[in-house]
Amino acid sequence: MREFELIIDEALKNGLSPEYTTPLNTQVLYECLGFRCGKLGIEPYKVLTNPLPVTVDLLYKWPFPQFLTGERYNILVVRDMVNIEDVVYLVSDDHLTVTEIFSIDSLTFGVGTLMEIADFGEYAFMTNGVIMIYWDALLNDWHEVVVSPTIPMMRTVCNFKGQAVGGCVLSAWYDCDEGFYVWSRIGSMNFTPDEGGVASYRRDPYGGEVYHTRRFGSDVIGYSSKGVTLMSPVSSPMVTFSFTEMSDVGLINRGAMGGNLSRQVYVGEDYILREIAPTATTIERGGIKELGYQRYMESLSGEDIIVSYEPSKKNFYIGNSSKTFMLSPYGLTEIPQHPSAVWRRNKQSCMLPAAVDTYNPLITSEAFDMGYRGQKTVFSTEVDVVSVDNPEVAADYANISDLWSSTIYKPLNNEGIAAGIISGNMFRFKLRFDQPSDGKDIRISYIKVRYKMTDLRGLRGVHAPGIRGQSGD
Repeated sequence: MREFELIIDEALKNGLSPEYTTPLNTQVLYECLGFRCGKLGIEPYKVLTNPLPVTVDLLYKWPFPQFLTGERYNILVVRDMVNIEDVVYLVSDDHLTVTEIFSIDSLTFGVGTLMEIADFGEYAFMTNGVIMIYWDALLNDWHEVVVSPTIPMMRTVCNFKGQAVGGCVLSAWYDCDEGFYVWSRIGSMNFTPDEGGVASYRRDPYGGEVYHTRRFGSDVIGYSSKGVTLMSPVSSPMVTFSFTEMSDVGLINRGAMGGNLSRQVYVGEDYILREIAPTATTIERGGIKELGYQRYMESLSGEDIIVSYEPSKKNFYIGNSSKTFMLSPYGLTEIPQHPSAVWRRNKQSCMLPAAVDTYNPLITSEAFDMGYRGQKTVFSTEVDVVSVDNPEVAADYANISDLWSSTIYKPLNNEGIAAGIISGNMFRFKLRFDQPSDGKDIRISYIKVRYKMTDLRGLRGVHAPGIRGQSGD
C-alpha cells in the first residue's frame, strides 16, 4: 500500500494558532510550551532572573510587585498583605541598593491600583489613585500628597513631551470622574483648566473608565474599559488635544497593555490580542491590528492579565500568576515563568517574580486530516531534534465526530524515529522532552509523519496529489 509523508515544519516557525477555530492542515501549533518564536523557527525559552538583593522582602501578591523604570529612577512597588500596605522603593541602576520611599497604609489611604509614573528625567510623578508621590528637585527628596489644588487625584498618568496626560479622576475636579482624561500645562504639573485649552479635560468618547494613558510617537493612546482613543496635539484653533476613536473594544482590565513609543500590545475585553503600531500610510498615527489568539487569552480569565514588554528582543509577556504567553515579533508561545514585571537596565533583562515552573517542553501541532476525510493509519514519526534529553512523541487522534483520544508517549531512537500504529481521521502530533538547562543550544527543524490511507472508499483511480509536504513512494 502506498505510503505518504506529512512534514510539519512551517508550524515550528509560526507558533500557536492565532485563530479560535483553525482550518485542518494549517501549519500552526495547538500547544507550544517552553519556547520562543524566533526568526528562523522556535528556539528554547531563556529564563530571566531577579537581580534584587535577597534581603528585599517581595511578598508576592498578584499583580504586584511592580518595577517602573525611568530616565533616572527605578521604582519597585510591593503589596504587603501582612501589614496591609503598598511599599514603594527606590532601586539603584545596579539593583544592589534598595531604599524605601514610602509605605502606603491601606487603613489610612485606602487600597490603590497599580502605580503609574510620569517620568520627566529630573522630575518624576507617581500615582495609584489614593496617593501621589513626586520628586522635589529643589529639596532633593520625595514628597507625598493626597490633595492638591492644581493636580487631580487620578489613577493613570504619562509624560507627553513635557506635558502630563492622565485620566480616571477620583477627586473633586471640575466635572471630571473616572471616565475623564486630563492634561496639564506644558512644562508644568498644573492641571487647572485655562482659557487657551492647554490644560483641560475631556470625557472618554466611549464613556468607559480610563485605565491607561501612554505616549505613542507624537500622540497619546488612551485605553479605557470601553474603547481605545488617539489623543493628538493640535495648535489650531487652540493648543489642546483632538480625540480620534480608534476602537470600541476596551481593555480587559487595568494592566493588560504594554509596549513602547512605537508598538503597544493589549488584551481587549473580548480576549482578542491587538497591536497598535505605525502603518504604511499613517507613520505617526497608529493603526490597530487584530493579532487574535482569543483561545489562549481566554485561558487567563479569572485573574487580572498583565502585559509586560522586554525591549532587547521585543518580547511581550502576557499572563497571570499561573499561566503566561510570550509574543515575539514572529509569533506566540507559552512560557514557564509568570512575571508581574519585566524590565531592562544596564544591558540586563530582569523579571519579578522569577520562579520557573517544573515542566516538560511540549509541542503539539494543530489538526491534520492529510486532505482526505477517510481513515488513515500512521506508522512512524520522525523528528529532527538536537541536544535534548529523552525526546518522546505521541498523537491525539479523532474520528469525524471530533472526539479526541491520546496515545501514550514513545521515545525516539538515536535516529529520531519512533514507530507506532495509530488510526484515525484526524491527528495532532506531539513532541516533548526533559526540561533543558537554560541556554542549551536546542534545534527542532521538523516533525515528519509517515502514514497510509487505509480507507480507500472515497478514492477513485490514481491517488490525487497530496497536500504540501506529502510525497509517495
